[in-house]
Amino acid sequence: MDEKLSNYINYIKEKYPSIEVSSIQTNLTDGLHNDIVIINGNEVFRFAKNDFSKELLLNESRVIQIIKQYVEMPVPNLEIIDEGVSKYSLIKGNPIFRSNLMTLHVDHFNLFAEQIGKFLSQLHSIPLGEIQEYDISAFPGNGTRDSYLELYSRIEEKLFPHMKSYVVEHINHIFEPLFINKKFLDYDPVLIHGDLAPYHILKSSNKVVGIIDFGVSGTGDPAHDVGVILDTLGERIVNRIRACLKTNHIEATSTESSRKRERQSLKSFEKACHSVLRFRGIV
Repeated sequence: MDEKLSNYINYIKEKYPSIEVSSIQTNLTDGLHNDIVIINGNEVFRFAKNDFSKELLLNESRVIQIIKQYVEMPVPNLEIIDEGVSKYSLIKGNPIFRSNLMTLHVDHFNLFAEQIGKFLSQLHSIPLGEIQEYDISAFPGNGTRDSYLELYSRIEEKLFPHMKSYVVEHINHIFEPLFINKKFLDYDPVLIHGDLAPYHILKSSNKVVGIIDFGVSGTGDPAHDVGVILDTLGERIVNRIRACLKTNHIEATSTESSRKRERQSLKSFEKACHSVLRFRGIV
């Protein structure tokens, strides 16, 4: 047992002397913000890696408090133990990936989409006044038209000279909605998850059993949540989720539907471009 893990185990035993540790599972490498220790396959302890990570834990605690009042989907029963340390009971399930979705029976596929659609409709319908009372801040990934146009200018200056013409044409196509419509990214803010990647959607027995990791959640564009699902799980599931949102009387306008796709394209492209710019020593 290395020193870091030994310190974590000693901390847990000191805080919870009644716990008899029979098994330990860890993830001390993959997490961007937290080291994770799971005791006896049931109790999850997260240790923040830095000051920003500590802020995310506090934000997650506030978000979950309000979510539990409005959302039926199981979420972690998060408890802040100390600054930068949290605990919750493990939600037992596995991530859902696009390859898994492709093998699901149509009934199970539809159930999955309906569960996610219902979760989103309930989450995005939480009254803004309630959110503000809990002092929940804006989602940190809210890109604006100005920020994306600034990114485009840097790409145009630094990367276009090294790109094939068809690549430049594709990039221009991605940014075109921002050029022709100044209000294209305007939206009414709601509470969003912000990171609905497959590893934050847990399934068991062909149904969703929980949503986890609300650290970056905050007020933002509802199109962002759907855009992440579009990027990671594909068009088919998004079309089915859209039908579920209509059932829940949350029908998107054509502009809102286009914004979901644009959010997905911009975010994916932004990550790739920042990697290239860093590689070339430009940022």
